[in-house]
This record gives sequence, C-alpha cells and structure tokens, in this order.
Amino acid sequence: MRTHQVECETKTKAAPSFVDLTEDIQKALGESGISNGQVTVFSPDTTCAILVNERESGLLEDIKRAIVRLNPNGDEGHAGMLGATSVVLPAVDGQLRLGMWQRVLLVELREPSQRSIVIQIVGE
Repeated sequence: MRTHQVECETKTKAAPSFVDLTEDIQKALGESGISNGQVTVFSPDTTCAILVNERESGLLEDIKRAIVRLNPNGDEGHAGMLGATSVVLPAVDGQLRLGMWQRVLLVELREPSQRSIVIQIVGE
C-alpha cells in the first residue's frame, strides 16, 4: 500500500461561493501512480467546507440561500453544518469514482480568501 499527498491552493472570490476542485483532485490521483484506493480531500480551514454534489447553477443558488439563512450575522458557526472539512472518495482504475454529475466543491462560508486543500491518496 502506498500513500501520496499534495497540497493545492485556490482563491475564493465571494462568500458564499463555490470552487470546483474535481480536476485538481483527478490530476493528483493521476500523478500519484495509485490506481485503486481512497482519496481524502481535506480543508484545514473551518470557514470553508468540502461538498460532493452537482455543479448545477440553480442548486448552487439554493445552497447559497440556505447558507445565508443559517448565517444571518456572518458567523460561520452555523453555516458549517452544510458540509464537512473533509470527504473520502474511492479511486477505481485511476479515476475518481463519482456519480455522473457529481463534482467536489469547496464552499466558501466566511470571506474571500486564499485556501489550502490537502489531497491524500492511499492505495495500490
């Protein structure tokens, strides 16, 4: 069993907003040389979340409205209930195993910022 870890940076432009991390994660998986295993995507910042969902504009607007309703005073504590700081995804034959329309999204909950994402891949 092997482990590969990379850290990537992204910049958010607004709060709430979404950054699609899927291609960065797939690139890290390809560079790892690991075909089958697990991919953990982790944000060390508690003011953003990782979400696996469709990247459909209407759905993302609904999620934004829910974040604003949970977070009327700008306190990120309640908004964090919509996601987690990490997700674990399967890797099969060198590809992320996601549903047809699923994407891995970073959700900015507080304010635009430079964000660091840790991608750790374990497998063979």
